[in-house]
Amino acid sequence: MIRKFAKYWRDSASLLVVARDHASVPKDQYNYKVLVFKRTAKTSFMPNSIVFPGGGFDKQDASIDWNSFFRDRNVSTSALENLTKVAGSRPYLFHTESADLLDRNISLRLCALREAFEELGVLLVHDGDRKSGYSRCVDTFDVATWQQKIHDGKASFQELHSTLGSAPDVLNLYEWSCWLTPSMFRKRRFETVFYLAVLDEKPTVLPEQHEVQEYFWDTPTGLLEAHRAERIWLAPPQTYELARLSYVHDIDQLASFAVNRNRKGSTVLCTVQYNAADGVVFVLPGDDLYPHGYDYIGDNPDLDKYGEQTREEIRRQSKRLHRVEHTDLHHQEFFLNQHPLDDHLHIQGQNAHLQGFREP
Repeated sequence: MIRKFAKYWRDSASLLVVARDHASVPKDQYNYKVLVFKRTAKTSFMPNSIVFPGGGFDKQDASIDWNSFFRDRNVSTSALENLTKVAGSRPYLFHTESADLLDRNISLRLCALREAFEELGVLLVHDGDRKSGYSRCVDTFDVATWQQKIHDGKASFQELHSTLGSAPDVLNLYEWSCWLTPSMFRKRRFETVFYLAVLDEKPTVLPEQHEVQEYFWDTPTGLLEAHRAERIWLAPPQTYELARLSYVHDIDQLASFAVNRNRKGSTVLCTVQYNAADGVVFVLPGDDLYPHGYDYIGDNPDLDKYGEQTREEIRRQSKRLHRVEHTDLHHQEFFLNQHPLDDHLHIQGQNAHLQGFREP
């Protein structure tokens, strides 16, 4: 069956990898860093941008054979089933269309893991003895050869794990958010689920030369500051996710939060643009200016409705705010004056609503 929106966008998955920084840091500073990479200039979508590892969904990710594969490696069947029981919002990306296909809540995790390996050589494996909430990376094999074989389609991700006697660590990937490329990018749109992976130490990284120009680790604030200083350019979903991560300094607290939020769902985040006299306003679900019943396909007929007003003047007319205001490609402000969608982190750091959450 052809997926409902297949002609409008592709399905994909990304992995937001954070790893403990074992250097001695004061309590008010980050004890972890985030893994990102710069796309090459030849990349077809957002060249030269700084992104999290990830890419397009592949049919191998949906193979029903994964069910028996996990059973053979003693990965808990009940734990896998728990991944499929999500109480909150479920964008179409998560809909499993046939009983002959692996449940999307598992196959999308496999996609994120496979892409992280293809692009950066980071292989996260199941480990029953792991620290609760954390994943583990292995690199005691010929990473480069397998990375190239999988990237070129000469071997499957499952074949790699069969050779190693391992299993992909889907249980310690935490559903984080779901983003849809705005409708203005008609020819290159993706609906992408972001998963969070938390590691107790930085893994060895081996960048794939055709897709990755360079990679680096930095704190959420460090990446945002480099973006504002125009040393790097972060794609919009990355700025949003790093902004709300920037208020969490402790990796153990972040892991605990991710575990507790894992099955609360993800509202699809697709920005809708309004032009302003001094910039651009991108509204998100929950904002008063977000189109009612938006189908994610059509253009905004009110694009220039407020074009002669400033961003602040437009903002004053709305009671409920959930928006990102841009003055240029490197400078944006985030506004949210209501409870975050899906019990998530607040984009401005107002996280007192989260049980046991410590403000920075």
